[in-house]
Amino acid sequence: MKSYLVVSNDGKEVFSEAKEAAPGDTIEYRLTYTNTSDQPLAGLVVTGPIPANTAYLKGSAHSSVPAVFTVSVDDGKSFSAEPVKKTVKGADGQQKNVTVDPSAYTQLRWAPKGKLPAGKVQTYRYRVSVK
Repeated sequence: MKSYLVVSNDGKEVFSEAKEAAPGDTIEYRLTYTNTSDQPLAGLVVTGPIPANTAYLKGSAHSSVPAVFTVSVDDGKSFSAEPVKKTVKGADGQQKNVTVDPSAYTQLRWAPKGKLPAGKVQTYRYRVSVK
């Protein structure tokens, strides 16, 4: 996994290796998987963490191949598709379902729909904002 600081320069995004970050900075994480074998690879599952003191930026997750995308709000104990719902007790004492804000995600996961062919590469990326 590699991390890049994302900055805007004359309306264009510029990426530099993220060695340090400050509150408000945007970091893009890229996870690259290469099948170095001579056989297709099946069953790949890619998980990207949301580091402490950062928040996932809604809609920033992408993959280079069709994949099932799920997220966790409990440090990877469970994953579900977006939008994530949870039950909370309202001010009136009644239970109600609410949509979890993407900034509360703790991990992201992709399950590619196909095999990773021999010698091929798949890339997954997402962005976070530094708190």
